[in-house]
Amino acid sequence: MLSLPAHKLELGAYSSRRVTVTETVELQAVIGQLYLIEGATQDTAASGPQGVPGVLAISAPPKAARGRERDSLFVHLSLSGPPAGYSELAQTLLDLIRDHYYQSSGGVTSALRTAIMEANQRLLRVNISGKGALREGALVCAVMRGQELFMVQTGEAFALIARNFGVERLPAGEPDRMTPLGRTAGLDLRYFHNWLEPGDMLLLADPRLTNLPAEAVKRALVDSTVEEALPQLRQMIGQETARLLLVEFIDEAPPDLPDVMVAAPTAAPRRDIRPAGQKDNPPPAQNKRKSSPPQVVLPSAEEVQDTARQATSRAAIGAGVATGWLADLMGRLRPPREAQTRSNGRGSDDGWALPALIAVLIPIIVAVIVTSVFVQRGRVQRMSEIKRDMNEAIGLAAQTDDALAQRTYYNEVLLLAAEAEVIRPDDPDVQRLRQTALVQTDLIEDVTRLAGRRLYTYPAGANMGSLVLREGLNGDIFALDRGTGRVFRHETAEDFVTFTAETASEILFSGQAVGNQIVGTLFDMTWRSRDTQVSEAGLTMLDRAGLLTTFVPTFGELQATKLGLASEWQNPVAITYFNERMYVLDPGAARIWRYFAEGSGFFVDEEQRAIELPDLDKAVDIDIYAEDGSILVLYGDGRMRRYVNGSLLWEETNLRDSGMTTPLIAPTRLKIIGRGLNSSIFVADPGSGRIIQLSLGGTFLAQYKAVDLETDQELFTNMGDFDIAESPLRIFVTTSNGLYVATQN
Repeated sequence: MLSLPAHKLELGAYSSRRVTVTETVELQAVIGQLYLIEGATQDTAASGPQGVPGVLAISAPPKAARGRERDSLFVHLSLSGPPAGYSELAQTLLDLIRDHYYQSSGGVTSALRTAIMEANQRLLRVNISGKGALREGALVCAVMRGQELFMVQTGEAFALIARNFGVERLPAGEPDRMTPLGRTAGLDLRYFHNWLEPGDMLLLADPRLTNLPAEAVKRALVDSTVEEALPQLRQMIGQETARLLLVEFIDEAPPDLPDVMVAAPTAAPRRDIRPAGQKDNPPPAQNKRKSSPPQVVLPSAEEVQDTARQATSRAAIGAGVATGWLADLMGRLRPPREAQTRSNGRGSDDGWALPALIAVLIPIIVAVIVTSVFVQRGRVQRMSEIKRDMNEAIGLAAQTDDALAQRTYYNEVLLLAAEAEVIRPDDPDVQRLRQTALVQTDLIEDVTRLAGRRLYTYPAGANMGSLVLREGLNGDIFALDRGTGRVFRHETAEDFVTFTAETASEILFSGQAVGNQIVGTLFDMTWRSRDTQVSEAGLTMLDRAGLLTTFVPTFGELQATKLGLASEWQNPVAITYFNERMYVLDPGAARIWRYFAEGSGFFVDEEQRAIELPDLDKAVDIDIYAEDGSILVLYGDGRMRRYVNGSLLWEETNLRDSGMTTPLIAPTRLKIIGRGLNSSIFVADPGSGRIIQLSLGGTFLAQYKAVDLETDQELFTNMGDFDIAESPLRIFVTTSNGLYVATQN
């Protein structure tokens, strides 16, 4: 247990002050600090800008990282030994946590984890140096963003959240492991997430106060305010030594905020915050720090006007606009009596049509306005419920170690996010919560996350499909636009990422004449290596009429030849090569057509014209392993099988047994990458937004997902085709109008 003996301290801190620590958010925070030394209340002004040692409550600094502008940070740090002995060290650690959190990007919990680990490393180095007393500690960091509270704890730290139904202790019970801060490089971190309501309170305190009387704490915190709760907490603590940070969450700024606490807009210089009534005299010189942390500030009165009632206000504004329009309409339909008198030459109005029209219009317009207000309120209420449910599901998932239960909670978040997209597309809070669920699901399922970067944008109307990387060390990428029937060539360096030509060149299009042949509707293409029949490798492109066109990059020329049996094709979808033979998958005919090489063309052997395997009518792609001629068949319903000489070698159940917990949902393409025994099978599954890597023996190896860095959206959910370059791994994909590369950060 952490030992925090009580010692008398000359300078200390006590304050009860109203400080708004968030700016443009739905909830605001009122903080109170209590510092007792053996029951004696300490003075805040004497301890420097932060007051209570080891306690921090601060809003985002002016140059916070993107996404941190709305975050308010609360930290309570306890170290072994008397506060007088570790106040400077505690301040150093608080500064480190503050700086790393507000300078980090990404999720809240990820940034908190990074900040805590940095503080742990600093304290560990201090302890190893042996220059001072050994310090171990307990730490709790909480972040308020909007109506969400994220919390990370380590060591014996604990927190209390008071709501209208009672007080919740976090953690609920004593954890199995509690590694103190500063003991080892590894920590046992505990994560919590809560949805806040106006009137909730958060208490961060020393570990020794974990045994405060539950009923007394409940009476002090529930349905209370900071000003009312602090004296009661002080009475409960009695003659003990304690440092408390109490936070009350409110939806509107209290009316009695001191004028000295009102800050200018963010761009203006920030002012130090002092308790109400404190004079403006500067603190003593000996208490100034070389590097003072950013100070807690209040938004201006204008900034706090945009509250949680935004939706109703906007509806009222809409009603006001409509009312103004109605008044203008009435003025136009029925001008003032004086104007009528001048125009008609008489002072009486004997018309009746206009009043009748107005009498009909008024109730209709009022009904439309009222209906729009209630519809808007209903949408706002449902969005609030969805966000609350998403947060609760994420919180429940974080509190269980059952992977199946976690996946269930995160799937619920994704379903709620889909509903929210219909009500309010691109809501930033929903997108963030959805991304949290996706990231956590990735961790559960051991997904490798990649970063997708756009390499090229194709002309409007494009629908990019097949993608082929040129073999060898020459580079070049080929892409088929199935929408317009064009094939593009990207000239690149050996890495396939460095483009040597600014624009893509068009090497073939549907309707083009090649020799005495006319190119029809192209459906697939692949690379044909040099063999005994052809001296130069090239790109082969096949149309639905059986015209095979070959492009040889070395000479930049096109050659075309007609395939036999094309009249029997029904719905060809994919081609591949093996042992100087070409194979055409035709689900319509439930066959794989086989062609034998003859020079630059191919011929048909009537005795070996096709391969028949089970369920080829549902197949979407095939590939053939060069070492043994085994055929890999991918089905649109998620099945995948490998056949050797017509016999089944393995199927999709083997993948599940080898660790692929999420089955293929809507796979589209498969490719064998590599040579010999080092080959791997890669499968594109846009249905689950991933690419799967398997061994030739049917063992699950890895799965990859990627995020488009431009839009922050899942990349693989929209891919048309893919190809892979290894060492290092680069996954190239086509979308409807783009070419991307996905790599590890």
